[in-house]
Amino acid sequence: MARSIAAALLATMVGLAAGPAFAQGALPNPLRPKAAEQKAPETAKAAPEKSGGATAEKPKRERSAKQKQNDDDMRACGANWRADKETLSSKGETWRTFLKGCRAAKKAGRERA
Repeated sequence: MARSIAAALLATMVGLAAGPAFAQGALPNPLRPKAAEQKAPETAKAAPEKSGGATAEKPKRERSAKQKQNDDDMRACGANWRADKETLSSKGETWRTFLKGCRAAKKAGRERA
């Protein structure tokens, strides 16, 4: 009996304490600045300067032999596709299917040599 009375009393106190706050709507956040005090966002921020003064860029790593070979294959296949695009497209071939066949032919040619 005492537990149920204590629970009812606690529920009433919580309801009374929270009631006026919910009735008034959301309370303003004291940590958020008011609309008049807010600054416009900066569109371009300057990069922080390093202590050395001049900013030295990190040198690019050299591409591997396989990456260079892939670049050459893509350029060659792209040139072939652009040269025969109308003919290949009329046959229903797409760039993706053409590229797959072109790469396979180039790889087979390298393996034979």
